[in-house]
Amino acid sequence: MSPARTADSVIVHDMKNLAFRLSALLQNMDENYDNPLFKKSMTDVLGDTIRKMDTIVKRFRENQQQIVVKLRVDINQILSELVAGIPQRTTRLVKIQSELDVIPLLWGDPYYLHTAFLSIMENAIEAMPEGGTLNIRTRFAKKRSKPMASIEITDTGVGMTKAFLETKLFSPFVSTKQNGLGLGLFNCQQIFAMHHGRIEVESSPGSGTTFRVLLPCDHADS
Repeated sequence: MSPARTADSVIVHDMKNLAFRLSALLQNMDENYDNPLFKKSMTDVLGDTIRKMDTIVKRFRENQQQIVVKLRVDINQILSELVAGIPQRTTRLVKIQSELDVIPLLWGDPYYLHTAFLSIMENAIEAMPEGGTLNIRTRFAKKRSKPMASIEITDTGVGMTKAFLETKLFSPFVSTKQNGLGLGLFNCQQIFAMHHGRIEVESSPGSGTTFRVLLPCDHADS
């Protein structure tokens, strides 16, 4: 898939996620509207959704010809912000543990990296409908003498079969979710490739899943 089509599919996937958020909020409004905690959560979700939509529109309008805008980014900060944004109703079921090593700044597009890691975390949480533990770990490593940032996101969920990992996990338009587009993990793979990185997956049914992302710390090209 070309970079332009990758960018388009990321936008489609992001907008569908935002629409799903608003739809879920609307479905719960009648039953919970008088609950002060729900009102606070509703305000937070609406504000965050509006900010994300503004970002998507602004980026599409101003950078149609510039697919990746690379800056010096702190990958630990991106992950910490994502964890802080996970809804409280989720953290009641899923325990989140973070172990963040000292990682050099790397060249990357904050918007796309944020999108990719959010998609992985959302998949991990959805794999634990009865609750579990989400482990997020970063470490500085060297692969073939090249400095790399290693980011591991591990869940204790339902896991996946070897056949699904090998043939369907990163295929576009294949989804295990009702009404899903099947673009999330496919987009992740494309985004990490645009950053000269890669994604590895370890999983087995009933034993959870680990997504391992390797990103170089020394690429300054855009």
